[in-house]
Amino acid sequence: MEAQEKMGERRDRRELVAYLRKLARWKNNDVVKLAFLEPEDVELVDRLDLTGVVELRRNANGTFEAKFVDKVRVLAMLRELMEERRDGELERFLDGLFGPGDGDEG
Repeated sequence: MEAQEKMGERRDRRELVAYLRKLARWKNNDVVKLAFLEPEDVELVDRLDLTGVVELRRNANGTFEAKFVDKVRVLAMLRELMEERRDGELERFLDGLFGPGDGDEG
């Protein structure tokens, strides 16, 4: 029974790491699309990636507010989980996280 529990824990950990990776790479482009979506286009909402959205609010005066996942905290959690492995996966992930032009180097 103990072996099954460990396998379950490893699977849960892999799923958590995969989800944290998705959050770390998530971009808020679809939230901007949602903010400008016309009421007659409501069926498009199901196609939007709102993975990193914590809260959405449209006020009576028409303003749109969105709160997002804190990516610094996501990366800290991911680093903590991946550091335990010591196989270089963390460095490879962080190196590939941002492509050329994604940062403000230069």
